Amino acid sequence: MNEKWIVERAERKDGRLWLKVDDALVLPAGVMPKRHMLVDSDALAFVYILETEDRFLYVMVPKPWWPELKEALDAKEPVLLQCGGEVLELEQFHDELSYLLENIRDNANYGEALERAVQEMFFTG
Repeated sequence: MNEKWIVERAERKDGRLWLKVDDALVLPAGVMPKRHMLVDSDALAFVYILETEDRFLYVMVPKPWWPELKEALDAKEPVLLQCGGEVLELEQFHDELSYLLENIRDNANYGEALERAVQEMFFTG
């Protein structure tokens, strides 16, 4: 069964962006970065996909953490997922995020609210 994990905290430290989820969560054995991202237009969230042999984990990065995403993207900092004491690098995060941002920009297919939020955060000022 697929699961959604919501980022509860984001922190830039030591040249990295740390995305932190509920400390009670445990990375499943054999989990691997899928190196692919989606968006959840309704939740205004970017979604990084992790996979195991039999399921997907969707790491949801909601709008409150987008300022940290933008700063890390601009600085080309590695993005790490931390849950409890475990850490996993989210490979190709910036490539995937950049691709999505360019596709969302001026594209109403993603929904007006998401398009506007992305424009304001990533392309204005």
